[in-house]
Amino acid sequence: AQHELKIRRGIDAVVVPNVFNFEGPDWKIDDYNCDFKKFLGLSPKDIVILQATRIVSRKGIELAIDLVKELAKPENLLLLKEKGFYDKREIGEESKIVLVLPNLVEDMEYFKLLKKKIKKEKIEAIFMSDMVDTKRKMKNNRKIYSLWDTYLFADLVTYPSLYEGWGNQFLEAIKAKLPIIMFEYEVFKRDIKPNGFRVISLGDKTKGKNGQGLYRVEPSIIKESAKEAIRVLTDLSYRKKMVEHNFHLGRR
Repeated sequence: AQHELKIRRGIDAVVVPNVFNFEGPDWKIDDYNCDFKKFLGLSPKDIVILQATRIVSRKGIELAIDLVKELAKPENLLLLKEKGFYDKREIGEESKIVLVLPNLVEDMEYFKLLKKKIKKEKIEAIFMSDMVDTKRKMKNNRKIYSLWDTYLFADLVTYPSLYEGWGNQFLEAIKAKLPIIMFEYEVFKRDIKPNGFRVISLGDKTKGKNGQGLYRVEPSIIKESAKEAIRVLTDLSYRKKMVEHNFHLGRR
């Protein structure tokens, strides 16, 4: 918007970024959320890729599906097992890579397209907006988790938005100290990236849409992103440097 105002109106606007409280208490696993994976039917050995955005087409969630498909290939699962997981978790043949989507479905047609793609690509995915709210609570004798709880059990965050005003989930992932795999949308490139944040990039250009109306990027980019994802899932030192660097920048 700042850029457009300058071009169209000659107005020098000031960018006011999203504000997030990095000084607040860390999100922690506790007695309430410790059963999160079990509640979803997941094993402790499963790998969680969190897509925390709302389900709308501009979020580019189809790219997260492509990434999970690549990561879940037998040769990549074998690499994860051989290299050893960052938290010493035992990765076996029964381990699954699961895309978890806890936020609201706001575009039903897009949601249907994603479901078809998930089925076609044969990846594991869980839509769980009915189990998550802004705050924890009990509803109809069932536990409802907060959105923050979902970050605690994630191993990576995907953020493939094609365009954003700023990026709430980007800040949330930094607060949670999680690696981020993202498409470099225009505002990120112009206002966020120059600060020095370290992310796993899905590039900044798409190949357009497929026959179903979903966006694509070059397969080589997906492969390279998966390769980098494997590194942050297996190299604890590298992972810590990345997320601590981003957290430090987020606090500034």
